Amino acid sequence: MPSLGNRDVSCPHCGAVVKTRMSPEISAGENPDLRQRVLDETLFDWKCPECGYEAQLVYPCLYHDKENHFMVYVVPNSGCCPLEPVDVGEAFPQFNGLAKRVVSSLAGLKEKVLIFEAGLNDFAVELVKLALTDVAGKKHHKTATAGYFCFADEKENRIGFSFFLQGEEKPVQQGTRMDVYRKSLEIVESVGTVLQDDQFISVDCAAAEEILRVYRGGEE
Repeated sequence: MPSLGNRDVSCPHCGAVVKTRMSPEISAGENPDLRQRVLDETLFDWKCPECGYEAQLVYPCLYHDKENHFMVYVVPNSGCCPLEPVDVGEAFPQFNGLAKRVVSSLAGLKEKVLIFEAGLNDFAVELVKLALTDVAGKKHHKTATAGYFCFADEKENRIGFSFFLQGEEKPVQQGTRMDVYRKSLEIVESVGTVLQDDQFISVDCAAAEEILRVYRGGEE
């Protein structure tokens, strides 16, 4: 079963100390309810029973899925829960050979789950996202501040993303052909990007930009 723990959380609105159930380790196969809460983006939702104040309580959380061969470590940018270094080989020997990623938010975790469950390469997905970021911004005449993978449909030859635009609360959808993903995968493979590793790494827009830099350098 997933690792569970109760922590005392002080409500920032009324000061009440609330015993809060947390899930610092989640197994996708053993608890589909927690997996669904990741996809619903409600895993970190918190509500004070005294005053009704609602907030997101983000804490370090390890999500693993042996069937789909990946692990994702959620490491909040800030908070009261410090993250201790982890020797992956010693701490999780049963997960050797799995792709290991680190993200800073629930939205990032959800994206990785969707990518790996779809059997996609997240480096290649980031390359597609990087290209579509400019497309979405120009189309709506606003800067795209964040983007997330949503779906891939081989039959329809489509891959789709949601982009958040500066000053807008609701995201916009932007898609392209799966052919673009396949070309991106060729680029990733050509530069020899490591797909499975022994350490948790961040695969994001910066990783995509580095892949393009190496690829274009090789073309010159």
